[in-house]
Amino acid sequence: MISDLGDPQPGRSLSLRRIAFAIVALYLLSFAQVSPAGASPMRLSALGAQSWLVFDVTNLQQHPSLARTFAHADVELFDEWAGAVVPIGTSGAVGLFLNRPTPSIGRLNDYTATTGSRAFRSLVSTPWLDGVASMRLGGSTDVGVALRAAYDRSHRGAAEASTSLRQALIGLSFGAGKSRGLDMTVRLDQVAFRDRDEGFSASETDGTGLGVEARGRWQLQSGLYTIPWISWEQSKAGLAPESRTLTALQSGLGINARPNASTLVVAGLLLGVDEEEVIDATGVVRRHRVVQMPTTVGGIEVQSGSMSIRVGIRHCAGWVQRTAEGVTDESFSTHLVSHVGVGFRFGDVAVDGLLRKQILRDGPYLLTGDADEGGLFTNLSLTYFLFD
Repeated sequence: MISDLGDPQPGRSLSLRRIAFAIVALYLLSFAQVSPAGASPMRLSALGAQSWLVFDVTNLQQHPSLARTFAHADVELFDEWAGAVVPIGTSGAVGLFLNRPTPSIGRLNDYTATTGSRAFRSLVSTPWLDGVASMRLGGSTDVGVALRAAYDRSHRGAAEASTSLRQALIGLSFGAGKSRGLDMTVRLDQVAFRDRDEGFSASETDGTGLGVEARGRWQLQSGLYTIPWISWEQSKAGLAPESRTLTALQSGLGINARPNASTLVVAGLLLGVDEEEVIDATGVVRRHRVVQMPTTVGGIEVQSGSMSIRVGIRHCAGWVQRTAEGVTDESFSTHLVSHVGVGFRFGDVAVDGLLRKQILRDGPYLLTGDADEGGLFTNLSLTYFLFD
């Protein structure tokens, strides 16, 4: 299912594959039967990119207790990661993801790129363990655990640099799949750094992190849910002699509505603040704070037969404060991001993609793309559902 894109002529090979995929998808579509809408990371991106607003497989990244509820297999064709969560009997599930990126890994790599030696700055941690398991305790309560690890190391002569991140997530879901419920997860982090060369050595062996996330769901009437959500995390890990503290708090309130069987509407309003503080060996403080003003997120999905069209927007307003060497800079900005997506459902299999906006003026490059960008889709998710 995963193609080898490392051909000697990557542009030509990739174009031919995309043309072939489009032909096969259209052929299968003509024989597909009507079935409920599915879920995938690409579907989420097209609906506003907020997992807490929808009830689908993307919830597993934050809430391992939902593994039994959203058992599935997933291949992200252009993002180069995959995973599967398989039911065990009627009360449990286990899963493994391969090379799946997470926000925690992204933040870790952002930091390592800005400090330490040249070898340390070149490190890019990648996932090598990402497993999940859940089981039903009784009634409508599920418990889940996820273990994750990311690592990178560089060793050349006397120079050695390494970074690692280990995470454990413990979650509870009350009323999973019911009209009312609550999903809660606690995340524990352990971070380690090492940077050594002739004449110097720096390390962090006990960096810690803690995160808490909760999402409620309350059915107001048939097909209409209100969703309160809150997330908090703090990480204390810096390459000695630096100290670094990262703190993030976000909250939101949304709705998830089905005015009819073929239409889904999601909308939400969220607020938040993110702050990173780094204190170097001389006591100089660098601080980066982002205050997220009321941010509007919304999306609509309309299904016709086995095809779904999705449109989502995200309007952000933010106040940014940067402090370095005793000087503080402040700025305010707003921006709007929009996405258009298409999905096809063939029984238990779904293909979801984000459409390139350039296709509206690409002409003959509609399917094949050009030297810089792909053709019809920017990304594709292939999902096989193991639940109803």
